[in-house]
Amino acid sequence: MTTAVWRLRPAALLALLLAVGSAHAAPDADRRLGERIYREGLNARGEPVRALVGLPPVPLTGANAACGACHALTSPTSSQLRTDAAPDLEWSALASNAAVKGSTAPYSEAAFSRAVSEGIAPAGGLLSAAMPRYSLSRSEIAALAAYLKSRPAAMKSR
Repeated sequence: MTTAVWRLRPAALLALLLAVGSAHAAPDADRRLGERIYREGLNARGEPVRALVGLPPVPLTGANAACGACHALTSPTSSQLRTDAAPDLEWSALASNAAVKGSTAPYSEAAFSRAVSEGIAPAGGLLSAAMPRYSLSRSEIAALAAYLKSRPAAMKSR
């Protein structure tokens, strides 16, 4: 091999290591953004999320539109039963359909995106008018899903 080829190898190795490192950083950033949307109602730009809720639709923003304002992350114990109809948002419950009364299909990432932005249930019916229809980008919805998916693993490690 020529000297020029040997000089490229360390540079190529460095580029590969940087690419792998940034691939691991992106999921963490996604989960942090998802948590911020869930808990605080703030989007990727740090602005209040916007949604429409009810019939007729009424604007909802920021902390009032945060997912955590209505949804729990874990199934409540008998002493913590919620009186509202908002299902548990732990991803494993959504994916197994355990948290969705009367639904015939579990949530996939695509179904979750439709539910959040359009109010359409996995089986195709409309969700309750009490479920806000969010104005979030695809990447923001994906970040929210990434956060919800990270929750069971985080809870098991405690």
